Amino acid sequence: MEKTRHVSFDLWMTLIRSHPSFKTKRAALFRSFFSLESYAPEKVEAAFRETDVLINNMNEITGRNVHTFEMYLLCLHLLGNDIKSVPPDKLEEFYSLSEALLFEYPPQPLYEDTKQLLAALQAQGITTNLLSNTGFIQGRTLRKLLAGWGWDTHFAFQLYSDETGYSKPDVQMFSRLLENAALLYTDITPAQIWHLGDNLLADVQGAQRMGIYATLTDIVKNPLNKLLNERCLCLT
Repeated sequence: MEKTRHVSFDLWMTLIRSHPSFKTKRAALFRSFFSLESYAPEKVEAAFRETDVLINNMNEITGRNVHTFEMYLLCLHLLGNDIKSVPPDKLEEFYSLSEALLFEYPPQPLYEDTKQLLAALQAQGITTNLLSNTGFIQGRTLRKLLAGWGWDTHFAFQLYSDETGYSKPDVQMFSRLLENAALLYTDITPAQIWHLGDNLLADVQGAQRMGIYATLTDIVKNPLNKLLNERCLCLT
């Protein structure tokens, strides 16, 4: 096993999770914004859940990235609306409102010591990055969120599927990881990169296919802070 020189992290359910109220609030906002009051709030929320799962599966199968606005249109379609009557600027307007709502009900770190762990890696000369598939929440918003927390200074780079046009486990996403890591270390090998994520297909198998060392994380059975301490940090 080669020494780890660079650590790559998935984001959702690896480092952060949604605020428990956010998805319900977003569905309520969508219902109001698109005048869907004839539909029960639960039905609108169910359309969001169905779209989220479907698009995530599609992205993992095709390796491509379905745009957030297409996801909104699919939600409207599932609720029986004619999407041809929706102007593009209305989709952007809703996204802006949705982003403001996200900062009102922000995602929560999975671990209390994440910032300290990132700083400890940095202090040992180990660089890090984020490699995340996106859906309803785009990379531009996640960058703002992490900057507000002060996490962004610990990542050498951030790669999001809506910005690259590719989704994990596609080789293109992990190729971008290797290309960016090579800018940090000209002699780095894939085996010296460690990718951590909560999805066996997208994170572990996707990384391993490119020769990158990968581990499946789980907040209960295989917590991230324990893995980092054992392999890289040796902290008490």
